[in-house]
Amino acid sequence: MKNAVKRSFIGDNRNMKPFVHQFSLGVIAVAMAQVAQAGMTVTNIVPMQVAGQGTEIRVMFNGLPPQPQAYQLDKPSRLILDFDKAGQSLQKTSIPVGTSEASSVDISSDLQRSRLTVNLNKAGDFTTRVEGNTFILKINSPAQTAKAVAKAQVQGAADVRFNRGSKKDEGQVVVDLLSPNTPVDVQQRGSKVVIRLLGNKLPTSLVRRLNVTDFATPVSVVDAYNDGSNGVIEVQNTGNFDYMAFQAEKRLTVSVTKKAEPKQFDARSLQTNYKGKKISLDFQDIEVRRVLQLLADFTGTNIVAADTVQGNITLRLKDVPWDQALDLILKTKNLDKRGSGDVIWIAPSAEIAKYEEDQAKAYQQSIKLAPLQTEYIQLNYARAKDVLNLVKNNEDKKNTENSFLSERGRIVTDDRTNTVVISDTADKVNQMKNLLSQLDVPVQQVMVEARIVRTSKTFSHEIGVNWSFSKTSSTSTGVNNFGIDLGTTTSYGSMSLGLLRVGSNLLDLKLAASQSDGESEVLSTPKIMTGDKQEAVIRSGVQLPYQTTSANSGTTTTFQDAVLELKVVPSITPDGKVQMKLNLSKDTQGELTDAGYAINTNKLNTNVLVSDGETVVLGGLYEDTTSKTIKKVPVLGDIPYVGGLFKNTLRENTKGELLMFITPRIVNDSSSRNH
Repeated sequence: MKNAVKRSFIGDNRNMKPFVHQFSLGVIAVAMAQVAQAGMTVTNIVPMQVAGQGTEIRVMFNGLPPQPQAYQLDKPSRLILDFDKAGQSLQKTSIPVGTSEASSVDISSDLQRSRLTVNLNKAGDFTTRVEGNTFILKINSPAQTAKAVAKAQVQGAADVRFNRGSKKDEGQVVVDLLSPNTPVDVQQRGSKVVIRLLGNKLPTSLVRRLNVTDFATPVSVVDAYNDGSNGVIEVQNTGNFDYMAFQAEKRLTVSVTKKAEPKQFDARSLQTNYKGKKISLDFQDIEVRRVLQLLADFTGTNIVAADTVQGNITLRLKDVPWDQALDLILKTKNLDKRGSGDVIWIAPSAEIAKYEEDQAKAYQQSIKLAPLQTEYIQLNYARAKDVLNLVKNNEDKKNTENSFLSERGRIVTDDRTNTVVISDTADKVNQMKNLLSQLDVPVQQVMVEARIVRTSKTFSHEIGVNWSFSKTSSTSTGVNNFGIDLGTTTSYGSMSLGLLRVGSNLLDLKLAASQSDGESEVLSTPKIMTGDKQEAVIRSGVQLPYQTTSANSGTTTTFQDAVLELKVVPSITPDGKVQMKLNLSKDTQGELTDAGYAINTNKLNTNVLVSDGETVVLGGLYEDTTSKTIKKVPVLGDIPYVGGLFKNTLRENTKGELLMFITPRIVNDSSSRNH
């Protein structure tokens, strides 16, 4: 970043030399926005001696002063200021000064500009500033000039280091300067970002190479060396990158990040990223209030600074979003901001904290004095008692602005009419009404369809079930083998979970075909509809008798369930999938005891995420079936003793697998109304 240098000449070029003016760039930028205002006029010129510092010449305008062009002439020594497109209404054309720095000020004007000629006693250092409608030229005394020269000599770099930034993949090269007015130039040259300290060499201790590849940022190497009278810091980068350079007081930071890849718009990204129009600034010891005024003019935003916002700042920024530039300024000067509409209020952090504390106290006081009102709100979908429980669970937040009810507020419900009765201040009643409007919405429905099928052991593989969670490897496509056993292995089988990626209609066709071939038997096809995140239960089975004997009641018979039970809790995800919590238990008849039959139990609990309409298959439930078939010759086979010669008895023991196909379908509002 280089300060702009204006070189202009008037009159006899032989008697003139170019003048490098020490204008504060912030003042110039603000003044440029006001150039060419109609009727801009010099109304007065007041010279004055400032004890121990030099001479001030105050040029007063009827509006914000425009930017002057400045020239310095020798023989005799003069300083000339041209205010373009500004007139003057002074009666005198020469105003005496009579100080050790200047003798008089001459003023003249034409249709294009007004010119001030300051007749100097000898050439010296001077500065300018703007206060309201007054342009102030300060001619420093020799002592002040010597101090400025001595201060300017304390320039250069005190340290060069590399840091990981707060953002992912961000690398920062930090240069600590000896003085905030050290001239610095930052430019990109190919894959390098080059920092040059103009007229200031790096000390020997800082001339080195930093290899920072291990930090996994775009920055790979930082080289610090001297080139003639300039110190140079080269930041070597890899890949596509973006960089931002900013200086706050004595610290210069060059931030390098990976260039963002094009992607679809995501509204959530606006919550964390700066999105303001980019701006470049170069301020040397300028008033903070003037920087804020420049940002307000640049953005068209209303910025209101408290009277306590004071002090100066040195700041260099290159292609930085204006809202990030504002945050850097506030952080450097320990300020904070609050927004309301298109107005930004800026004040010291402690002052804003005190203001918000007072506002909170005033709000609590207003609640204590505000009248109460009562509202009756009948709910359509939500249950009134659930709302009451929600409010009770929030009681620990009483006396805070974010609580549902104030300290004086009360809420009751009528379950018969599903009505909520609220008594509180108007603000709290409105907040509760807004809350209920968000909660009182219909819950999305899920149709859970189950098909319970008795099959042969190879049937599941024939229809393409992917047993992705079983211990054995699978060659079918779909979910990978996770090597997780979801059930306990017993003599009655090991439950397992699989996925079947076929449509519901195709599955029905396959089941019908296998049933006609005798490979399977569809035992039942229950369907049940339930709400999002609400449990659905499917049960099918028998009750087995148990006999108990006691001295008082004798022998009694009770019944125990031996059923196949499926509990499903579907949860609809934001992307339209269904998360199902499955709880399956299968009870089978066991050995006969003196009290009755024993019950063998097998259970499975799992959670699975599937697409809408995708089928989950639960397997590993085996059933042993014993059949006895007798073939005989009519009449002869029934003859006692010898009938066995005319008949054949066939005993067959078969083992089949019980599969459960579970298919969730999200039911939209239109479908549920049509049915």
